[in-house]
Amino acid sequence: MVEKWTIKGDWVSSCNCDPGCPCLFYSDPSRGHCDGIDTIHIAQGKYGKVKLDGLSVTILAKSPGNFWKGNWTAALYIDEKADAKQREALTTIMSGKAGGPTAMIASLISTLKGTRFVPINFNLKQLTVNIPGIFDFKGEPILGGDKKTTVKVQNHPLAPVFATAQMGKGVRSRFTDYGFDIDNTGKDVNWAPVSMSGP
Repeated sequence: MVEKWTIKGDWVSSCNCDPGCPCLFYSDPSRGHCDGIDTIHIAQGKYGKVKLDGLSVTILAKSPGNFWKGNWTAALYIDEKADAKQREALTTIMSGKAGGPTAMIASLISTLKGTRFVPINFNLKQLTVNIPGIFDFKGEPILGGDKKTTVKVQNHPLAPVFATAQMGKGVRSRFTDYGFDIDNTGKDVNWAPVSMSGP
């Protein structure tokens, strides 16, 4: 039986598009394909009675063309701090089986390489994500015309679940796993608060 669930936290994305990701405007990716690594850190969350506070999940998504047309090859990484019930809950949510926004995301996946339980070190203030031996990421904001405020995109395709996205670029962004070797250094970075629920 599917339980009611909620997640509130923060999302950070690194992809191989030039900064100012065309996917946020439903357009084709800068290089014709998309190599994206997205991390959600859960500040407050629950699946039924199972609390998910303080845990993170990361998704690798490779699409051969337009991000929104699907056919992704993906891999899921779940915080190793999660106990058995939390792991089951997060796997259910991220697989789309519990409905809500993650069901739409899961519907774009054609091939899931696997799920790993790993250390995920997330620091929004420093804009860093690290999965030892797999993913090493640091982003920086792109400042707009006032030279003080980060460029932002409102009402993008994932809104309002993913709030106004701040735009940046990767100081470093390297992913290696499942035979993939992805270097998104200097490429697009987005981050935003997240609030989602299901079913």
